[in-house]
Amino acid sequence: MSAVTGTRLLRKEDPALLTGEARFVDDLVVPGALHAKIVRSTRAHARLRSVDVSGALARPGVVAAFTGADLRDEWAQPLPCAWQVTEDLRRPDHWPLAVDEVRHVGEGVAVVLAETPSAARDATEAVVVDDELLPAVLDVEEARADRALVHEDLGTNVAYTWKLEPDPEGIERAFAEAAHVVRRRYVQQRLIPMAMEPRGVCAVPEPFGGGTTLYTSTQIPHIVKVMLSLTLGVPEHHLRVVAPAVGGGFGSKLNVYAEEVLAVALARRLGRPVRWVEERSENAQATTHGRGMVQDMELAADADGRITAVRASLVADMGAYLQLITPGTPLLGAFVYHGAYDVPLYSFTCTGVFTNRTPTAAYRGAGRPEATYAVERAIDALAEEVGVDPVEIRRRNLIGPGQFPYTSAAGLVFDSGDYERALDEALRRVGYEDLRGEQAARRERGDTRHLGIGLSSYVEMCGLAPSRVLASLSYAAGGWESATVRVLPTGKVQVVTGTSPHGQGHVTSWSMIVADRLGVSPDDVDVLHGDTALAPLGLDTYGSRSVSVGGRRCGRRARR
Repeated sequence: MSAVTGTRLLRKEDPALLTGEARFVDDLVVPGALHAKIVRSTRAHARLRSVDVSGALARPGVVAAFTGADLRDEWAQPLPCAWQVTEDLRRPDHWPLAVDEVRHVGEGVAVVLAETPSAARDATEAVVVDDELLPAVLDVEEARADRALVHEDLGTNVAYTWKLEPDPEGIERAFAEAAHVVRRRYVQQRLIPMAMEPRGVCAVPEPFGGGTTLYTSTQIPHIVKVMLSLTLGVPEHHLRVVAPAVGGGFGSKLNVYAEEVLAVALARRLGRPVRWVEERSENAQATTHGRGMVQDMELAADADGRITAVRASLVADMGAYLQLITPGTPLLGAFVYHGAYDVPLYSFTCTGVFTNRTPTAAYRGAGRPEATYAVERAIDALAEEVGVDPVEIRRRNLIGPGQFPYTSAAGLVFDSGDYERALDEALRRVGYEDLRGEQAARRERGDTRHLGIGLSSYVEMCGLAPSRVLASLSYAAGGWESATVRVLPTGKVQVVTGTSPHGQGHVTSWSMIVADRLGVSPDDVDVLHGDTALAPLGLDTYGSRSVSVGGRRCGRRARR
């Protein structure tokens, strides 16, 4: 059979999605399930005097209502932060429902459970929250100054400072001796992820045996399972996590959320299934945000505009708490703030600070797009400083094809590349010289519609796998992946993967990879995923790692 990888093939996932047959969490039919609604803080920072749920309990259809204090004994430990980026990282306790203080708008203070979603929603309005307003800090630089504290017991808003500077003396010397020095400040505003389908959970307790199945719209069912066990103090083999159709994630579902923990705890406590589906207003408050940082970029260059040193200093917004990977997210760009350029000396520093805002975490590239934005803007500023075209300043500084394999000043090894050739091809395709001519002509004739031309020559660090880079960032999970390939008695093939897709097309891609290795049709390959009972081991899907790590693992397991 001829190779199928690289050929056009209709996606095997799509018929179910296009015909409405795919099942998202809210589509699951679970008899007897209670519907949970969260009462959320309208304050950015306040001390809770009392939370009274008696009014909610009196409403029709309401079965139970709990405050953070009511459920405090359910938790073996706080919600997890799994990325200890520095030994002195400050990790404040983060409970599924606030107990003494709320520290961002949207933080849960109570949960109401009722027979229908509307009854639960109506009853939340009867919960009375008596609180005392406290000073709030929303700006990252104001937070670093510690004029108002998000967590008073920590004594500071600084969560950590992480530094990569192989040659401090060399950096100082390069800036002191530079013919040109460019200093710019860039702001990466916060972003609110809005997946096509919001989050949802449904926890189903077993009537006997003590087991619980959690259906959740997550990118990381295996990680959720482990963290549920640790947070709830429930044996891991008593938990099963299933990610049905997810409906997009891009990092916002790369987390262990309070609602997941709450659903399992309440289902076990009440002996009934518990389900919760996020509303769009909740999405903006309770799902992790992305980005949120101030970037100070400094470039030193010689008289010809060749870069001699890059220094990047970040202040990154953690939000009110450290979620699963919050502290490590901005550090994923730590090794690429020099871009695709031949930079002999490099310095990177990131200070993470707490603010009274929704916690941040991964979103669309997580740290690397922020780095590209900063270095490419700074390169344009250097072109203006030197007095040359932005294309020319890039030509003078791009890593040349004869320099590969290239070890960057940040410690990364670039195996191959021809960046100037790629730049030339891009310029040819867009007609760069003609565009510049049109731009100049419009300016000369005073046209009210001007023409902007942007350039970006970038590299990105993806495919998170076991590596020196992850080790240097103290990444707890290791980055490995799992796969099993079985040839069934009828000659058909079954693939069990530890990656968990949410729109990427794993079923089709894995079928093609395995079909090529075994010499069968992709139609004869069945891919199972997203269920910890079927695939007990895996590190799931994020960081553009699925094909490079998960797909490769499937290929290695499929050997004739």
